[in-house]
Amino acid sequence: MRQILLIVAAMLLTCCSSESDMNAQTNTNIGKTLIVYYSYTGNCREIVNSLAAQVTADQLEIQPAEKGLKYEANNYALGTQLLNAIKANPDDAASYPAIDPVSVSLADYQNIIIVTPLWWSQMAAIMQTYLFQSRDQMAGKTVALIVSSYSSGISQVVADAKRLLPNVTWAGDALWINNSNHSNRTSLISTWLPTQNFQTATTAIRSVRTEGQPQRAYTLSGTLARADQKGIVIQDGKKIIR
Repeated sequence: MRQILLIVAAMLLTCCSSESDMNAQTNTNIGKTLIVYYSYTGNCREIVNSLAAQVTADQLEIQPAEKGLKYEANNYALGTQLLNAIKANPDDAASYPAIDPVSVSLADYQNIIIVTPLWWSQMAAIMQTYLFQSRDQMAGKTVALIVSSYSSGISQVVADAKRLLPNVTWAGDALWINNSNHSNRTSLISTWLPTQNFQTATTAIRSVRTEGQPQRAYTLSGTLARADQKGIVIQDGKKIIR
């Protein structure tokens, strides 16, 4: 009888452990992150590369439908024209320049990090098109903003973002990377990331840990972090930077 009881107890412990391990890997979309960016001069692409080295995220590059345009030519004539058209009728889809079709489904993500250039104190018209078209799909998401400019302040770009995305939760203050600190973008991003209140997979993770076992850590997308994983991870319900 005693042996039977021990066997039953062992089976129950195994089942509970297996169930907990399975729960630790479910709902992996909670906290899944997408980096959306537009890069005209290449600066935003460099920012995204530095960002991607520190967070687990997919990437989506926005492209204008008409290629090879020089928005800065003739004293910024074309760029100014595009921005003025948006400003005149911001609720009209026809006011926004056309972009290439996007196949990425925002339903797969909880966190969106937008990386955009500044055009003459405003958000680049190409990025404004994407946000205008995607605002319904972004409702309820947690959104962060990184702005690249030469020297101009980014307050109007932040205002543009809030106008275009009225129903999102902002993760925190926007990060401004300008010409003078662009070379320090990696350290600027690493300092900025912990200030952002991203959705994480913490609430979906329930694991069994016995005395003496190393504590598990998870990426922001909810997957088990590697031992050499760098950047932000979730450990013991807290965000830490490795």
